[in-house]
Amino acid sequence: MKLFIYKTLIVAVTAFLLFQFTIGQKISSYESKIENILHNKQKREEILNKIKEEIRSANQKEKLFTEEERDLLSNFIKKIQNELDEAN
Repeated sequence: MKLFIYKTLIVAVTAFLLFQFTIGQKISSYESKIENILHNKQKREEILNKIKEEIRSANQKEKLFTEEERDLLSNFIKKIQNELDEAN
C-alpha cells in the first residue's frame, strides 16, 4: 500500500511540474500581456480606435455576412429564442 501511495505522489508531482513548465508558462505569459494592455491607457485607446475603425469599415460594406454566416447566426438566434420561450 505504501508503494502505491508513493507512486501516486510521484506521478502527481511530475504531472504538476510538467504542466507548469509547459502550459503554465504560456498561460502566465498571456496573462502578463493582458495585464499590460489593461493597465496601459495608451494600449486601451489603441484597441478602442482599432475597434472603431473595424466598425466603420463594416458599415461601408453592403453585406456584412456571407450566406453561410447568415445561416449559422440565424439558426443560433432561433435556438436562443426557443430556449428563452421554454423558460417562460
